[in-house]
Amino acid sequence: MKRTSRIFILITPLFLQIFFSESPAQISILSTPSLNKTSGGIPTTRIPSNSISHIAVRGSEVWLGTGKGLAKTSDGGRTFSSFRYVPEFASPGIFSIDVRGDTVWASTGYSEEIDNNSVQTGSGYTYSFDNGATWRAAQQPLDPANDSLERYGVNTVRFIPITVREQNVTFDLALTDSVVWVASWSSGLRKRAYNDTTWHRTVLPSSSRGAIAPTDTLVNYLIDPRLDNAFLIFSVYPEDNRIIWAGSAGGIHRSPDGGLSWTTLTADNEPQPILGNWVIAIKGQPLGSRQRIWTTNWPAEGATEKYGVSCTDDSGKTWMNFLIGVKAYDFAFKDSIVYVASDQGLYRSPDGGNSWEGSGSIIDRSRGNVISGSVFYATGVVEDTVFGGSGDGLARTIDNATHPFAGSWDVLRTNEPVGTTSKTYAYPNPFSPRQERIRIHYSTGGVAATVTIECFDFGMNRVKTVLRDAQRDGQSEHDELWDGRDESGALLPNGVYFYRVTIAGADPAWGKIMVIQ
Repeated sequence: MKRTSRIFILITPLFLQIFFSESPAQISILSTPSLNKTSGGIPTTRIPSNSISHIAVRGSEVWLGTGKGLAKTSDGGRTFSSFRYVPEFASPGIFSIDVRGDTVWASTGYSEEIDNNSVQTGSGYTYSFDNGATWRAAQQPLDPANDSLERYGVNTVRFIPITVREQNVTFDLALTDSVVWVASWSSGLRKRAYNDTTWHRTVLPSSSRGAIAPTDTLVNYLIDPRLDNAFLIFSVYPEDNRIIWAGSAGGIHRSPDGGLSWTTLTADNEPQPILGNWVIAIKGQPLGSRQRIWTTNWPAEGATEKYGVSCTDDSGKTWMNFLIGVKAYDFAFKDSIVYVASDQGLYRSPDGGNSWEGSGSIIDRSRGNVISGSVFYATGVVEDTVFGGSGDGLARTIDNATHPFAGSWDVLRTNEPVGTTSKTYAYPNPFSPRQERIRIHYSTGGVAATVTIECFDFGMNRVKTVLRDAQRDGQSEHDELWDGRDESGALLPNGVYFYRVTIAGADPAWGKIMVIQ
């Protein structure tokens, strides 16, 4: 298949930012899956990465998909288990996770340069049936070049074989009692039984059809993701074992019978429609004996499409739309309360969307930590604790009658204290200036002092003064942000750079930064 098209190129910068903010670009793939290795997590007091793209909750456990692998905490973030070095993980970039009972699945991927563009590439799946004590690996679904036909009722449907891992990335996966569903962009919607090795392709309706069933008569029906956004699948949510929702770049597909027949709901074909046809997340909010289905919506092509969130109580016949203009990424729920992770922080609604409050600035006053920026990619809830995953750390707050939402924050990061003016380090390192900012960490030695930080290229030419005689207190250690640009505002090329921290009254401390675009 072709490696680029309009929608394919459109997606690349955003999801490089989410999933690769702390990962080197060229990461090797497992050529042969390892199926039976024993490999649990490594205990640590800190998250493995400050870039957190996914959160999944199982009881009191919080699973995190980060830029440096999978992690979990069972005590609200006081300690973590890191699965960064588990050999079954083909690469550290986590694109999606889901947890059901003791079953955990994660999809992985990385970026590679193709025609001067960074392209997302799927490296496969790592899964556990014992809550992470042991892991198995599976390859990203690929089709043989001559495998293009699929029986569908009385029909034979032709698929464009997906033979490469590029643009074949599982952006979402979801577990039922015995089946894993994967939404793999150009590779479409597929499923397999937990202990099976065969992925089964799903026949979905084209944009022109709007619905499909095995009893239909289909003539020359072709599923080609290069030609139809409805075949570019981004999200999946099983409401139960029978009702399956799938989000595409061309609307929402819904199946009432386990994935055999489908109806497509778009921003154009319903009297009370969704806001936008690019649906990157679908989740269900349990409300008694029923579920309210929520979706995040982005504009794909139509001039009237908008960013925001939509929800339905009647299987998609009518939709209610909220947070119009807000780019949203994820949902979490606590009884009747809905939380939304977005590019404008975390939002909370206690009344089904009628009213909303935002998180505001995220400041951990006890540690002196601040989340830079406002973008949150993931959220999750354990009892009264609300978690938010950003590119700059994990935030948590309490939401109950005595502790109002966002009244106070804890910010958890992977940095270690240095304790002396003679030591410094920068993180994440390596880093990509197009996707993130780097933090230069240092201590003033417990006293107030003026600080200057300068960055140099390999020839020791000064390229940037990050700080000049800035006053810093001695009550805590400090992080200074650098965006990887020189004095003129130009992005620096790939390479090794040095920085110098000069604290009044102390010898300079030196560190090294690697820039990888």
